[in-house]
Amino acid sequence: MALACPSCEAAAAEYVGMADDGRNEMKCGACDHHWFLGAKPVSPRAVTPKPPKAARPTTPRASRATGTRSGSTGTTGATRPVTPSTPAAPPVVVRFPTLDDVPGESLQRLASLKGAWPRQRPRPDPYAADFRRLYELMFSRAGLPHAEPGQLKDFVTTDVLALSGNTSSFSREWRRLGDRDASERFRNVVEYLLRGESGDDEGGADGGAPDDPPLEDRFTALAEQRSPYSMGGVRESILTHVLAVARPDRFLPLLRVDSGPGGEGKRDIARTVLGVEIPAVDRARHTSGRVACGSNDLLVDALGAGFSDLDDAAAFLLWAHAEG
Repeated sequence: MALACPSCEAAAAEYVGMADDGRNEMKCGACDHHWFLGAKPVSPRAVTPKPPKAARPTTPRASRATGTRSGSTGTTGATRPVTPSTPAAPPVVVRFPTLDDVPGESLQRLASLKGAWPRQRPRPDPYAADFRRLYELMFSRAGLPHAEPGQLKDFVTTDVLALSGNTSSFSREWRRLGDRDASERFRNVVEYLLRGESGDDEGGADGGAPDDPPLEDRFTALAEQRSPYSMGGVRESILTHVLAVARPDRFLPLLRVDSGPGGEGKRDIARTVLGVEIPAVDRARHTSGRVACGSNDLLVDALGAGFSDLDDAAAFLLWAHAEG
């Protein structure tokens, strides 16, 4: 299947050669438009970690005087009445944690771990780069209508790039619908997630026109099966997998916030590596989409520079999490 030109949408793409940054240069045989496949290897979101914050001085609390109980043998000193204190209510989380909430000592430790991480190391998956380039093009506005059913199903069920987890419910839904209808449903999921109802991938940092719900809310509606574009079995991990391929400059190939005891979800990694607690999902402020995207952005911002791409950065985070 010939690739479609993103300018005139004719299926007349020709390979020109490899650019200096490793991407493939393509040319349209119909309109002579040139473009590059894949994303540049360095994330524009990567920032240099901020210097550690100075520790706030603390005032030692006065030790509580211990009085004698009524009727007990005497001890030296007067008995002071102790007023029972009411436990303080937990603070209300009003916003999602950002880089400013990462403790200074955690940033220092993160910098030390980056320095200790082996520089000469194999890529996490030698096929991941090719897989990403293929599906990044396939999920583009021009490429998605031409994606074959087998290619779409393989994207979900393969473990290249990231572990998709249990896909049995997706496979059952695919069999129930059949290849034609199932592939159409999955195309609708991808299109709505990435570009909203407008189909405009130039309408903002996350894609979609200004009138569309933000990416985080589209993610929530699809994951919770509340959107007309939802598909049975397509939830958090599959949606995040799509984002990691289609938005490689923003999203890490870490597909879940929670992975259970001893897991490697983004909540566990943020707690271990950054010393930050990710808020629990709720339907009001911290919806599933906002937590999934917000935890990803927090990790990427804290990592800073020094990684060839976010596949590389994800491998480092898993290693740093294992280091404890």
